[in-house]
Amino acid sequence: MILFVSFLLLTLPIISNGLPLSHEKLQSTFYDIFRSYDNESINQVCGRDTLPDQVPFYATVEVIRYEVHSKFFNMSKHKKCGGVLISNRWVLTAAQCTYNISGTIRVVLGDQLNNKTIGVEAIYVHPDFNRRTLENNIALLLLEDPVQFSRSIQPICLPEPGEDETFYGRNGTLGLGMKLNVYGRKLLNTMQITTPPIMRYDYCQRFPGKAAVNETINPESFLCSGFPKGYIRFYSRISWPGDPLMVKVEKNWVLAGINTLHNVDSLFTCIRVGFYLDWIKRTIEQNNS
Repeated sequence: MILFVSFLLLTLPIISNGLPLSHEKLQSTFYDIFRSYDNESINQVCGRDTLPDQVPFYATVEVIRYEVHSKFFNMSKHKKCGGVLISNRWVLTAAQCTYNISGTIRVVLGDQLNNKTIGVEAIYVHPDFNRRTLENNIALLLLEDPVQFSRSIQPICLPEPGEDETFYGRNGTLGLGMKLNVYGRKLLNTMQITTPPIMRYDYCQRFPGKAAVNETINPESFLCSGFPKGYIRFYSRISWPGDPLMVKVEKNWVLAGINTLHNVDSLFTCIRVGFYLDWIKRTIEQNNS
């Protein structure tokens, strides 16, 4: 009985339905501003992974197309992307995943044994998204129903303003969704790949295999990392647009970037989430129902 009570005490903060408290801070933070709209308890912790190599804040974004044939009704998954849960009703993803879709968009959270599929009530794409350059390649998805947090479904922490300046030079971690191995068998529902140090986008232009920079692109809105030559091709096969790039800050995972798959040779590029904190905050404030 004592062991059972101890287990409950350890798991209560994880399975309650409050919204996450960024970095376990009790003082008012940027993250508190839009968390308060849900009027939930604030004893939650964001960015915790409960099992090794698991990413409980990973969201699979699917576009489902329904086709009616003469004798049967068929549902096909037209497009898949990655995403990341940032509160109990909001998912952050790449804008390219929501553009020009023909079908219904939905989000799958959790692992193979404990997962939940939720419809999307509204899609908010950054107003300056450029399909050609992938600048401002970021979008917010408002879920139809609030998410019940559990060990397999949790939100990630957003960086505090200016915090991501400290990420440069540190190794990042990519959260990846359901993938296939070389034998075509499913791997774990989510997994992680450690990346080389995160770099400023303008510094990446000195890297072998650099991507050409469009003059209109603001380099502050991107960040990048480099892989050994040839490894990027493996990474590209198992990753999706929208996959989160994360950094471990003490005990918590903090979101650094959103994968764009805008890769050349040994580089991969992400949208820098810290650059868009004001847009994220404003969009959520204006559209929380």
